[in-house]
Amino acid sequence: MEASEEETTIMSLGSQEHYPLPDGYAFRTGVPDAATYCRLRKISGLTPRTLCAAQAGLPHTLYGVHVVHGSDIVGMGRMIGDGALFIHVVDIAVDPAHQGQGIGSAIVDAIMRHICSTIPAEIYVSLMANGEAWRLYERFGFSNVFPDARGMAIWIDGP
Repeated sequence: MEASEEETTIMSLGSQEHYPLPDGYAFRTGVPDAATYCRLRKISGLTPRTLCAAQAGLPHTLYGVHVVHGSDIVGMGRMIGDGALFIHVVDIAVDPAHQGQGIGSAIVDAIMRHICSTIPAEIYVSLMANGEAWRLYERFGFSNVFPDARGMAIWIDGP
């Protein structure tokens, strides 16, 4: 049985280029606290989220990493989903003062390596790319799914 294009991308991830963090930076497994999460989303240009929503949602993260520089958390990323059929990569964010050093690439690399080392079978990994971030994600095998599929979303305000 021949591997599909998606399976080939996943299976070859282990041999793809590794994106380490620059000197002076370190990974920590897990998500940052809710206030830091909200701060990183805002300063990195992602849609701001409320502290209440972050406190409710972050504990349901399947896997997350954050990047520290000294005592400061300067980057983050996480995956959500059911862990076996579908995973969505979210919240890839780097403090603007630390951008341009490969930290975003290292975060995506860490998440993708985690996915490939823990999935029980084939899995559909998706994400939404803001602005020019699609260029980063293409290096990891992600591709535009349009016209076969169209990403859709709706914002629902809380009580």
